[in-house]
Amino acid sequence: MSEEDYAPSWRTIGAMAAAVFVITLIGCSAAFALWFRDLGPPQIAVLGTGNRLSLLVSDGPARLVIATGNDPIAYENALTRLRPIFARRIDLLLVAGDGDSLLVPLTARDDRHVRRIAALAPLPPSAETAEMGSIDTLTGARRIQLGPAVRVTVETAFPFAADPTTDFPSWRATIEHGGTRIVALSDGAAAALFPPSDATSVLIVAGDDPVAAWNLAPAVALIANAEAIGGPELRSAFAGARRPPQWGFRVHPNEALRLRFVPGGVEIASESAQDLSEAD
Repeated sequence: MSEEDYAPSWRTIGAMAAAVFVITLIGCSAAFALWFRDLGPPQIAVLGTGNRLSLLVSDGPARLVIATGNDPIAYENALTRLRPIFARRIDLLLVAGDGDSLLVPLTARDDRHVRRIAALAPLPPSAETAEMGSIDTLTGARRIQLGPAVRVTVETAFPFAADPTTDFPSWRATIEHGGTRIVALSDGAAAALFPPSDATSVLIVAGDDPVAAWNLAPAVALIANAEAIGGPELRSAFAGARRPPQWGFRVHPNEALRLRFVPGGVEIASESAQDLSEAD
């Protein structure tokens, strides 16, 4: 038998190629269906981005990012987990932080899919600020209607004795969907700088002192930066507390924790939760 007898015919090759294409197309279609299922409902993704947590808030195709932190690679890795190639657009990028916590915003700014960028407050002078260049600045409390179902309110305030020329203010972002409210704070100290919120389902603390934040702004669940507090430390902080949070979550660099708004509340992946209701 000659080598030609072993060689597949062009017809066979064509049939194999068609089969591979169909299988790939079906596989991609299934993947796209899963992506669309995840992208459609109003939701928040908490991104592990180094010394701070960043947020991606979406309502259907409308997307807002609050970017802060000192690990741009972690930011890109976390964001890649959430955005398929056909859903890269970010309608509004909000910059928060100073010094090296602007490294993530600098990377986010260079994303060609970002439509608009603004700082939550004037950025203090630094090498990172100089690299950021001139960008718009929000003034006062801003209420942003993101799609038909989600409203985001962003506020800033300076701690006592802070110098506005050298310090970036603390911030609070309140994300509402129907009667469900999620509050994100820049750090623990920020909780004392703003009026109390109405009943809150989830408290997210982007930076240091998450327990201090929860003591002033309690919620059913607490999401903390794993770079700011360890698991045993988080659990022991609520040992013996009369009313601890029901659940605690820690987000590590490169990770993305998804919170989906559902009728009457919010849904969070249970595998990353710590039950704090019986901390001892």
